[in-house]
Amino acid sequence: TMSNQSKDELQDYIRDAVSERWQLPTRPDLEKDCVDYVWDAWDKEVPYHDDIYVTFLVIQFLSYHCREAVSSQDVEYMAIAEKERLLTL
Repeated sequence: TMSNQSKDELQDYIRDAVSERWQLPTRPDLEKDCVDYVWDAWDKEVPYHDDIYVTFLVIQFLSYHCREAVSSQDVEYMAIAEKERLLTL
C-alpha cells in the first residue's frame, strides 16, 4: 500500500489536475465530487500521474451527470407535444 506521503501527493495531483480541467466555477460541490470520483477510480497500488486518464475520468464523471440532461431534440419534442395538446383543447 501507499505511504501517507505518496497518498497525499497523489491526492494533491488529482485535485490540481481536476481543477485545471474544471469548467463549472459555480459548482465547487460537483468539482469535489469529481475529485472523489477520480480518486476512487485510481489504481493506488502504483501512485502514478496520468493527465490523459484524469481527462478521461473527468469526462466520464460529467457524462454520468448528463444522463438525465435535456437535449435540444427533447425540447423540440416537448414543443410539438405542447402544440398538439393545445390543438386538442
